[in-house]
Formats: sequence, C-alpha cells, structure tokens
Amino acid sequence: METLTTPPLPLQRYRLFESHDVDEARESVARVFCPHGLVMLKPRTRLDACHHSAKLHRDVSLNYVQYGPGVQIDPGYLQDFFLLQIPLRGGAEIRCGAQQIDATPRLASLPSPTEPLSMRWADGSPHLIVQLARSALHSRLESLLQAPVGKPLVFDLGVPLDNPTLAPLVHFIDYLRLTLDAGTGLHGGGPLAEHAEAYLISSLLMSAGHNHSKALAGDNQRRLLPRVVRRAQEYMSAHADQPLSLADVCREVGCSARALQLAFRQHVGQGPMEFLRETRLDRVRNELQQRTSSGANGTSGTNGTGVREVAQKYGFLHLGHFAAQYRARFGERPSETMASRSR
Repeated sequence: METLTTPPLPLQRYRLFESHDVDEARESVARVFCPHGLVMLKPRTRLDACHHSAKLHRDVSLNYVQYGPGVQIDPGYLQDFFLLQIPLRGGAEIRCGAQQIDATPRLASLPSPTEPLSMRWADGSPHLIVQLARSALHSRLESLLQAPVGKPLVFDLGVPLDNPTLAPLVHFIDYLRLTLDAGTGLHGGGPLAEHAEAYLISSLLMSAGHNHSKALAGDNQRRLLPRVVRRAQEYMSAHADQPLSLADVCREVGCSARALQLAFRQHVGQGPMEFLRETRLDRVRNELQQRTSSGANGTSGTNGTGVREVAQKYGFLHLGHFAAQYRARFGERPSETMASRSR
C-alpha cells in the first residue's frame, strides 16, 4: 500500500515554534514582530499555530505563519518595520489607518508602521510574510529620490499580485523562499543575501503603490528638487540642533520667505518649517534609540530626564506638544522608544 507523504510547509527548516496554546503563540510571534492582541474568532476551537522565520541579511526576513482557525490580530502600530503579507490560502480582513481590504492569494496586504493595524484572518489562511525594516526602506527611498524624504512612507494597503508591474517582485520572493527552503546560498547573511535585500527593497519601492510613487515614477519637477530647496534642506539638516527661524534659512539660501515656502509646497509637499520639525523629530528618535535604561536616561514617561534632555536639545520646549508630534510621526511615545531599545 502506497504511503502518502505530507509536503513540507514553507520555510520549515527555520521553524520557531508549533503550539495549540493562544498565549504561547501570541508571545512567540511577538518576539519576531511586535506585541499584539490575539483572539480566537470561534470559542473552543483548537489552535494549530506555527511560525517559521528566516532572516536574509540585516533588514529583511521571510516568514511563514499559520493559526489554523480564524483569529483576530491587533498589533496596533508596527513600530519599526513594514509587512508584506501574502495569504497562501483563504483570506483576511485588513484595516490599516483609513484603508481597508479583503486580502486573498491574489491581493496581498502591506500595512505601514505609522498607521494603526487590525486584522482578522479567516479559517485556514496561512500567510507568507516579508518583514522589512522601516529604516532600510526610508534610506533606499532617499537614495532613489536623491533627496531627503519629508513625509513618512505609507504604502497602498492592497498589493495586487497579478499586476504585471509587480511580477518581478513576486517571482523574486518565490525565488528567495525556494532558495531558503533548499538551505543554500542565502540564510545567514553574506554578500549574496545583502544584494538580495537591496534588490527586494528597491523593487518594492519601485513597483508597489505608496505616497512617494509619483516622485519615483519620473516626475522631474518633484524628483529633481530645485537647488534652493536642496540647499535649504541641507542647511536645516546640518543645523537641526541649533535655533533656526525661517528668516535664517532664507538668508542662507538667498530667497524670500514666500518663494521658499511655495517651492517647498510644490516640490516637497510641506513647508520648510515642517521639514525642519520632522528632521528634528528623526534626530530625537535616533538619540533615544541609542540610550539605555540605566541611570537618568531610563526614566519613564515623556517627562523623564532622558527624553526631556534630548527633546530640548532639538528645540522642543513644550513636552506635551512634543510627545503628541512624536507619536503622530512614529506611532509610539518617546518613552516607549527608549524602553523597546533597552529590552
């Protein structure tokens, strides 16, 4: 009698856990992604959860996640990464910020970390998930644009995998999965894995829809910034920790305030002072991420010594307003940035 063998699951050699316990599954997945709520849609059903995860180099990992029965997943904000989520079967209701889609094997979801995320996976809906570091996408976007990025990157939530424009990206993800499954050439880093990450990130930025797509598509009026805008951005970036007024910037670049504001609005989509504020917020975040939880730097809350010191260094004197602006840009409180870094 012929014995039927069950085909291996994707990325099975990179198995992290298997569990029938909701709490164990939630905590295990959170170690790779982020803390989240996990609730069974039908009470008294048996969870069949597992998570396989293979990191390429530094900024990208491929993951296989299944739960078996339907589940409600509430991560809130994804913090420092994007997720390209591809249902292999079944589907999922995905809500991220103001966008909502019904994901299927032909329509992946791509939630952005600056938007609150809530998901409902249907019964029997395993996903292949590509996790990408937010910092790597932001850096590559600036490199492709040859200009600083003023607004946070936000993708269209739905990614139609049958769109011919996305075919190279889809095929490359399939290649990566098959290569990792074979255990050859990629897992564990190295030059090939580094190049694979770079290609994947660039392909995603160039082919998936997002709020900077028009600039990447070759709209020269936006992509090639006027010299006065570039000079103003460079000046503000170099002096972000110094008191600057609009008049100071105009004096440096030799341009009237009205002309500079119009140029920024037309080519960057925000005013020069908005660009300066977001640059300062980015600097604050970078410094907070470098601090530990020891001593005064580890005090909690936005009134903690460490947060106050860094915020005031970059001109944020009203801590309540600063905390609100920080959370709007990064999806978390300043104290949470320090806490997550120190864990």
